[in-house]
Amino acid sequence: MHESQNAKGYRISVKPLLYRPGEKKEICLTIDAETAAQYGLACQALPEVEGMLENQAGVLFLRYHVSCTPDLECDRCLSPVRTPIAEDFSHVVVTQTASEQNDSEYLLASDAMLDLAEAVMTDLRLSLPSKTLCSPDCKGLCPMCGCNRNESECSCDSENVTQNF
Repeated sequence: MHESQNAKGYRISVKPLLYRPGEKKEICLTIDAETAAQYGLACQALPEVEGMLENQAGVLFLRYHVSCTPDLECDRCLSPVRTPIAEDFSHVVVTQTASEQNDSEYLLASDAMLDLAEAVMTDLRLSLPSKTLCSPDCKGLCPMCGCNRNESECSCDSENVTQNF
């Protein structure tokens, strides 16, 4: 079953799965650029999601694979970095939690509606590296003139640069 591509189509009902052990629902969708941007992630290749919602012995699981190519920038030189991401995720889906402390352990579908875009985009954002580099030996920008040191050498005095920063 292919889910709708619009923002409202990312919310799916889990009610038919909640009380039927063994019941499954296939998920196959692409998160559109506008929705990805709302979650702070521009992508060259949009997030493609394939997975399954499945009730196993009364517990509802969401398991999926997502692949995309986010538009990131190097933390040192600000050059574009486009590294494909392919990750697998698994969550237990619940309609209520005992306390707010448990909220982070589960995907909450309080009205028996699960927002797939929110789950996928949150997982993607959390899976991004904490430091993004265009290459391991990136030289960064000159703090004096802003020259990208990977592309050219500047005439700034490296001794003065070190003393001033």
